[in-house]
Amino acid sequence: MKSTYKINWTSHALDELKEIYNYLEINWTEKELRKLSVELERTLE
Repeated sequence: MKSTYKINWTSHALDELKEIYNYLEINWTEKELRKLSVELERTLE
């Protein structure tokens, strides 16, 4: 069942997410980053 909740990202939250990804790009592999992105998308849906 698809959720009816809507997530509203604040500019601060988006900035934080960008900082996290910038850090992870340095410390993680491409495969790990792709997996995180897929899991994050799936969780937010």
